[in-house]
Amino acid sequence: WEMVDKCDANGKLLHEMILVCNYLRQWLLHPNEFVRGYTLRFVCKMQEPELLEPLVPAVRQNLEHRHAYVRRSAVLALAAVFRVHDVLAPDAPEIIGNFLVAENDASCKRNALITLFSISQERAVQYLSSVLDQVASFGDVLQLAVIDLIRKSVRIAAQERSRYLRCVGQLLESASPAVRYEAAVT
Repeated sequence: WEMVDKCDANGKLLHEMILVCNYLRQWLLHPNEFVRGYTLRFVCKMQEPELLEPLVPAVRQNLEHRHAYVRRSAVLALAAVFRVHDVLAPDAPEIIGNFLVAENDASCKRNALITLFSISQERAVQYLSSVLDQVASFGDVLQLAVIDLIRKSVRIAAQERSRYLRCVGQLLESASPAVRYEAAVT
């Protein structure tokens, strides 16, 4: 689907793309989680608002799927839609922020935190400030994302610098060598 011409010579969307859109929506609601996941990854690459608009409700529905693989991919897809055409999902930062608070899976939280920072830095920094004291208990995947976010947001939230420093100091004692290394570099 990436290679197919979606527009005619005048730049108008081809009528056949309506069928493609319906096909993709069926894949987004497929019972197999891997079909859903790779379709969500494909949605991340789409640029045409006429094709994305009918897919947004199915993408949002996948945020509540039982498999973490689907939820991880759905967060990325929703953020990609927002980045390309923010009018299709104007509440994406709020949805991803709420998802981040409610989610239990570390890899899903990692994707949500990274994407939230890319679409709404202020909201991501607010979340980080609210959980800064709990970072030592996070999994190493999420701890690495927090370190990266601290590095990027230290200029935005200069008033939090001492709390960031304390958090990074705690992560120097992590069981994960990668987390210790990144904390030391930070």
